[in-house]
Order: sequence, then C-alpha cells, then structure tokens
Amino acid sequence: RTARIAISIDQSGSVSDQMLNAFFNELSNLAKYAEFTVVPFDDRVFEDKVYTWKKGEKKKWERVLYGGTCFEAPTDYVNKGKFDGHIVLTDMCAPKPKASKVQRMWMTDSYNAKNPYFKTTEKVIAVD
Repeated sequence: RTARIAISIDQSGSVSDQMLNAFFNELSNLAKYAEFTVVPFDDRVFEDKVYTWKKGEKKKWERVLYGGTCFEAPTDYVNKGKFDGHIVLTDMCAPKPKASKVQRMWMTDSYNAKNPYFKTTEKVIAVD
C-alpha cells in the first residue's frame, strides 16, 4: 500500500509568483520519490484543477487562482477524501483552520514560519 498524500497549494493573491514558483520547485523534487495529489486553493478549492502528480513527472508551475485565503476549504477537501496526509504550501496569512482528520503540516517561507498569522502545534517547515 502506498500513502495517499494531498498537497494543497495556496494560490491566493497574497502568495507571490516567486513563492508559488518556489513551492512548485519543492514539488518537483518530491516527485522524484513519490506520487501525490495537488489541490490548488484560495478561499475555495478549484476542483477542476486538482490533479495527481505522478512520480518522475516534470511540470511547470501554474497560477489558477488569485482570491482571498481560507484554510477551511482544503481541510474540508482532504477530510472528505481518502488521504493519509496533508501538506499545505502557503504564506500562512489566514485564520487557523479546523482540525484535520489526517496528519497535516505546513510549508512556507522563513519569514512567515517565524511570524505566522496563527499558532499551531502542527509541523511548520520553511523553504526558501
């Protein structure tokens, strides 16, 4: 059995193209080792753009949303799905979401890791 991992990518207006590009670079590295589901969101999940990034695939980064930020949307999406883990790539600039049914971790830049909008006991990793 292989773990099913959801990776939600914050594409809200507060996430710069530079940060979004850095997120996709991290995903390109992860794709060398694993397959995962990409979940683009801002204040909602853009379900038409959810896709599986297969192991070994190369993809170009793409912005599909520009709205506000709500972490409830990707949390609800993952909670309703059959996922084993959830990674949220974000600038952390929104209120703390409800609890996740699966283990959740956050990836952001070093500034937002040190100065998050909300406090969490979940793992927060800085990528620059």
